[in-house]
Amino acid sequence: MSKSNKSKLNSFLKFFVKSYKISDVNKASLRENTITTFKGYQLLIYLLGVLIVILFSVFLLIAYGPLNNLVPLTNTIKKKEIIDLMIKVDSLEKDLIIKHQYINVINRIIDGEVVDSFLPIDVDTNLVFEQLELIPSQQDSILRKRVYEEDLYNISTAHNIKSSSLEDFVFFKPVNGLIVDTFNLSGHHYGVDIVAHEGASVKACLEGVVIFSDWSSSSGNMILIQHVDNIISVYMHNSIVTKKQNDLVKAGEVIGIVGNTGELSSGPHLHFELWQNGNPINPQEYIDF
Repeated sequence: MSKSNKSKLNSFLKFFVKSYKISDVNKASLRENTITTFKGYQLLIYLLGVLIVILFSVFLLIAYGPLNNLVPLTNTIKKKEIIDLMIKVDSLEKDLIIKHQYINVINRIIDGEVVDSFLPIDVDTNLVFEQLELIPSQQDSILRKRVYEEDLYNISTAHNIKSSSLEDFVFFKPVNGLIVDTFNLSGHHYGVDIVAHEGASVKACLEGVVIFSDWSSSSGNMILIQHVDNIISVYMHNSIVTKKQNDLVKAGEVIGIVGNTGELSSGPHLHFELWQNGNPINPQEYIDF
């Protein structure tokens, strides 16, 4: 070690062991009054203690005090709260559009315009319907008479036309996941259990109308959708449902969130069923999971 380094080390050690004092001098008598005495290491310990107290106070203010709202702690925001906010924003947007249309209609009425509909209708001003002459031609009359005579004694074959089979539909996969329990008619398991991570989106398999959206003690948050040809799809154990009864839904539209609700649920999953004409259908035969 060089002499300069040794001298620096010695001066540094002297600072810790050397005594210091704080005194006050009387201006009249020039007498010095000692207020306190301390050593270098005592001053260092005091400064470290003050620093620790300041850091601890700042931590309390940020973690539990009013500064907590100023720090963007995104991990503490629950997904359910985000979804609720998105639904409220969507509802407010729809209400705003309807109110804008209503105000537009009121302004048109004030201007003296005759309004027959709440929603705007595009009118083609190039046609004047009052001047149209809808007189059938001679050829049209002959064709109508011929068709009428040919069909007069024909028996209608409409009763032989069957409703569309399930193969004619393109079903949307309700959720991305792994099937852990399959359709079992003898075991009274009328659907499939699809395991997915909690918070995954549940989507409608076909376009339809929500006929049930409520809580069930065994199935948790449950939603049923009526589709064409008397097809009904069932979605159970959702953490929340985003559609209510009588809502129109499109194929692939989000209707809920995967959860673990209901007495019959043992983990985050979706129980999905398909029914037609009151009979359960195996979803795996028509949907590629």
